[in-house]
Amino acid sequence: MLRKLIIYDLKASAKIFFLFHLVFLIACGLGRFCFMDRIDFVHSSPETLLAPVTIIICLAIILVVAVNLFSWLMTAFRFYRNLFGKEGYLSWTLPVSGIRHLWAKIISGCVLMWIDTIVIWLGIFFLVSGRNVTEAYAMISADVTEMLGLPLSMFSLYMFLFTALSCIISVIMTYFCIAVGQLFPSHRILCAIATYFILTFVLQIAVFLIMILSGYFNDYINSSGIFSKELSLILVPSFLFSFIIAIAEYMITHYILSKKINLI
Repeated sequence: MLRKLIIYDLKASAKIFFLFHLVFLIACGLGRFCFMDRIDFVHSSPETLLAPVTIIICLAIILVVAVNLFSWLMTAFRFYRNLFGKEGYLSWTLPVSGIRHLWAKIISGCVLMWIDTIVIWLGIFFLVSGRNVTEAYAMISADVTEMLGLPLSMFSLYMFLFTALSCIISVIMTYFCIAVGQLFPSHRILCAIATYFILTFVLQIAVFLIMILSGYFNDYINSSGIFSKELSLILVPSFLFSFIIAIAEYMITHYILSKKINLI
């Protein structure tokens, strides 16, 4: 039954999800062939490159944020609608426990967010993989490797894996906030949104305080200046703390779905 629930969720989101990401890939292709491939990075002066590079970076950031936000909102919408919205009465009449409903949503949500992550990285890679870009990068690759502390390809792989793991935490946190929002008698969507922002703020403050009290912040200040090391000093404790919180959020969400369901 769990497998059927997962497949149902994925099919319900497939068409619009596929269409939105197809548009993203087409936009990356157009950006590559109509814009990036026309820039001469090797022989142009920095002043000449500033405007076009700034434009392409800004547009790429907007596209990435839009696609990722869309995928996140879609997973949140499916969780809310299927368990607490119009489909809620039908979903809870199925011979399925709350834990299976929750796991089906977590797995399907993570699958969508992982696909979203893969598509975004593929789009960015295609955008910057033209011959003119690779030739220009070859001229500065040694400096970039020295600054990062490891090759750019390895750094990108680490960031991709970190992003993929963060998807799990993001999905669980989103479902937790929606479940908490259902405990309020009215304005449940607004309460869920408020819970999300309050929780995000509290977690950021908590991570910062933990880094100071544990000495991690001093290690960051006194780091060697290698970007990958400095970044790891921030991301590792933040990820570990968020993972522990995600376990607690999962347990609370499980309890709410098992004991506190109210579709009124």
